[in-house]
Order: sequence, then C-alpha cells, then structure tokens
Amino acid sequence: MLTILVTGASGFVGSRFVQRWNNEYNILTPTHAELDITDDESVQNYFLQHRPNVVLHLAAISNTWRCEQEPLLSYAVNVDGAERIARAAAACYAKFIFFSSDQVYNGNLEYGLLREDVIVTPETEYARQKLKAEEKVLTIHPDAVILRATWMYDNPNSELPIHPNFVSNIETAVRDKKPLSVSMREYRGITWVQEVVEFLPRTFSLLSGIYNYGAANRLNTYETACCYFEMLDCGLRCDDIILADAERFPTHERNISISNEKIFNLSAGAIFFSDTLDGLRVFLQNRAD
Repeated sequence: MLTILVTGASGFVGSRFVQRWNNEYNILTPTHAELDITDDESVQNYFLQHRPNVVLHLAAISNTWRCEQEPLLSYAVNVDGAERIARAAAACYAKFIFFSSDQVYNGNLEYGLLREDVIVTPETEYARQKLKAEEKVLTIHPDAVILRATWMYDNPNSELPIHPNFVSNIETAVRDKKPLSVSMREYRGITWVQEVVEFLPRTFSLLSGIYNYGAANRLNTYETACCYFEMLDCGLRCDDIILADAERFPTHERNISISNEKIFNLSAGAIFFSDTLDGLRVFLQNRAD
C-alpha cells in the first residue's frame, strides 16, 4: 500500500481526496503543528520519520486578494514552501505532485484553449508565485508532475470544506433572487472537484512535466453561467439574475481556458475530463440521484 503525504489535507481538494481514497492508500494528513512547510527543520523531521512514497502538495494561500495584500507571506507559503517540500520529496525519492493553477495564463493574449507549451506572462501576484513555484519544483525535483488546475466546484451543501465557487455563487443568487454580475470578458474551464479527485492517483504514473488539469471550455464565464442557470430550471428569468459584466478586465479579455489533450494523451486516455457544461450536467444529475 502506497504511503501518500497530502499537504493541505483539510482544504477543499485535500479533504475530498482523503475521503475518496483513504481505504486504498496509507494517507498522511499532518496538521500545521506536525508539518510546517515554512520551516526547514519541521519539513526535514517529518519526512525522515514518515518517508512517503508520493507527495501530493496542495497547501497554498490561494486567495488572490490576500496574495496581493500580503505578497511576502504568500510567497513564503506558495513558493518557498513548495520548494522546501519538493526538496524533501526528492531526498526520499518520493513522487511529487504539485498543484499549480490555470491562473498562470492570466496575462496571455491568445484565444482558444491554451496548451502547456505556450509562453505565460502572469499578471497577478498569485499567478506569478505559482509560476515561480513550478520552475523551482522542476529544478529541484526533475521527476515532479505539475498540475495546472482550474476553478473547481462541489455541492454547496457538502459537509466537507467548501468555498465560494461558480456553482455556489449562481445558486445563492437564485435562492436569494439577487442579481449576480458575471464577466463577458473572461474565458475559463470550471471543473467538478470529484473528477479532479478521482483522477489524482492516475497522475502518480505520469512522466514528469507540466499538465493542464481540468475541464476545457470555449464559452465565456457569462455564457457558462447562463447555461448553468437554465439547467437549474428554477422558474426565474435568466436576465433578471445573471447580469452581463462587460467592464471587468478592461485592458484585454482574460483567457485562461485550458486544453487538456496532453494529459489525456500521455495517460493513454486514463485521465479524461468532461467539458465544462457536460461536467455541470453530470454534477446536477448526481445530486438528483
């Protein structure tokens, strides 16, 4: 049985990974007191004691506003922390899976689904930190797998940790009958977290490198929101609830829509994400069942 260390195990993805796979792997879920990724001695001692076979590094400050306001703190976690964990994983020959973000594409001007080989020029502090972490991880641990994850959602009523997301934002607006402004100038994939979690063990055997990890989507976020609203069949008029925001991202349209062809091909079809709209339909059907 593989021993898998999950940093950030109490978070959105980590808690769901543990719930799904706890009976099939020996999963280590240290608290901050047991493993402080900002402290060299803490990291070294934990790895020497437990020697995991796989490290799934999810711990991060992902609140983009906080990264802008506290860049030194977020850098210490998002970059230095990732570097420290990668170094420890390499020292004990553990497979290293690092969660990055589709936000690294947020400065790109290209249209369409973006591939991993495009040159990225991130515009926000969080995105720049994730890109820097990618570079450091692959330098320290050349066998590492980098996953550029998309925006994720789950059932807003889940007992596991939840955060504001595409689904909860729209369903809250419908419930409260309170209009929600959604950007027409943003393109991004949006992925059901259960798909993300289901495929994670299959990433352990991937060749090292960077992979887009999540749903593709050619629609802008406003169009996607309108489609999901119609799927809810709530008896309200979409135009009364979902408002088109044409002002956000004034300098250029933000396209962070990913192509997931690389991970599909290099996993021999074992990692196959639904298209964003198809994923939303399956998600709703799953809730209905």
